[in-house]
Amino acid sequence: MSALAGKVAIITGSSMGIGKATALLLAEKGCKVVLNGRNEVKLQKALSTFQNAGHDAFAIAADVSKWDSCEMLIEKCLEHYGRLDILINNAGVSMRGSFDTLDKEVFEKVYGVNVYGALYPSKIALPHLKKNKGSLIFISSLAGLKGIPDLSVYSSAKMALTAISQSIRIENAAAGLHVGIMYVGFTQNEPGKTTIGADGQDQLLEKRSEKFAQSPQQVGKAVVKMIERRRSRQTLSFAGKIYAFIIQFFPRILERINILVQKRMENYYK
Repeated sequence: MSALAGKVAIITGSSMGIGKATALLLAEKGCKVVLNGRNEVKLQKALSTFQNAGHDAFAIAADVSKWDSCEMLIEKCLEHYGRLDILINNAGVSMRGSFDTLDKEVFEKVYGVNVYGALYPSKIALPHLKKNKGSLIFISSLAGLKGIPDLSVYSSAKMALTAISQSIRIENAAAGLHVGIMYVGFTQNEPGKTTIGADGQDQLLEKRSEKFAQSPQQVGKAVVKMIERRRSRQTLSFAGKIYAFIIQFFPRILERINILVQKRMENYYK
């Protein structure tokens, strides 16, 4: 019997991708999972996968970039299951475009989901997580370790999660709350996944090569293991660990490489 059996977990942004894969793995461990997303159709489709497999799951459509929606998300979870042990702040959205070309709507959308979408549910859920000595998990990115060209706003939003998780961990150390942050690397995306263009509008992402990207299931397994072992920080994939090492010990070399790559890309599109 898994130590997670009977625990109640909310996974934001879990109608597809990493969130859905993580929720499925938690359910297989005996967790009662609350799925969340903004798209009701996608959410219900995901829920049917859990129900058909005999898992105890509940779906709540809510926009985590809005405080009232987050209050509703936590309240409905407590009404349905009576407790909350795990919150995984997985909801996120990326962007594309050099900083000087970005519409202000890009700032609002990216920070709304990636920053406020983690702050709001964490703040509301905190008393319940502390009561059960539960886990509060933040899903960040390698882009949150160093600013990346054409991902400036996304990088800064993911960097913010490091400070948030560190502060909450220290403030609640005596309460027995587990706080973890996961730096995810290049991951396979499902058809229909979008990013935000420089004009602030959604645009489809091209399917990523399975050869060089981790699967959502691989990321999900790492998240579940982080919760089980109550780890505070982890960087995923061998390439990701090398990247983090270079950032820490050879930052100037990496910056020069980024500049050269950026120049080549600019010349390519001229």
